[in-house]
Amino acid sequence: MLAIFIVILLLCFGVCQWAAGRYAQVTEDGMKERAPTAHTGAEMVKLFLAYEGVTDVEIVEHDSMASDYFDPRRRRLFLQPRVARGTSMGAWAIALHEAAHALQTEEALGDLKWRQTVIRLNRYGPIFGLLGVVGMIFLRFPPRFAVAGLVAVCVMLLLLNIGTLAVEYNANARLRKFIEKHLQRFPDAQDRLSSHLSRVALKEVGDLLRSPRYFFFSALPGSGKIRPVKPVDES
Repeated sequence: MLAIFIVILLLCFGVCQWAAGRYAQVTEDGMKERAPTAHTGAEMVKLFLAYEGVTDVEIVEHDSMASDYFDPRRRRLFLQPRVARGTSMGAWAIALHEAAHALQTEEALGDLKWRQTVIRLNRYGPIFGLLGVVGMIFLRFPPRFAVAGLVAVCVMLLLLNIGTLAVEYNANARLRKFIEKHLQRFPDAQDRLSSHLSRVALKEVGDLLRSPRYFFFSALPGSGKIRPVKPVDES
């Protein structure tokens, strides 16, 4: 029975590693891939929001582990400097994907907020699950019960994560018309950007693997820059 739990846990980690690898293709290879125009990630966001008639979103450079996300409550888009200032296809994909969440309002806003709750659970929940396992061991519970509890937490969080991925793909769909218009002279770039966007949508599926890093480098007091560095220059 213990072996079955371990196999299930390894399968969960395998799915997370696959998703993390897909996103790494954007943050590594995509960041080296030159965009067809000289616009930065932040400039592309401004063009997209203007195209959609959105005027209430503030773009903020936020150099932290937990960055590159849209805050629907404050209507702020937090981007790492290399994304905000980057002119690569990877920077475009990350910036535009997160900006597209600004269009998820009214009924879609509830889905977005639930998705963000699930993301936080995936980032910090496994650590508390692990602490629970340690507690069970100290209380002399059989090891298989402790492992089963950890597996149950990881499987539940992964399924919740996958189950809310539709919110991410919906954000990508809202970019389609803008991309076709802005890159109408660069059909190959459209395909490459769409490919990167599909990988960006999987970003948080790998968060189970990064849970210790999120906990120790962004959740604990004094562990990271919780608030933004500065707004992006509007000039």
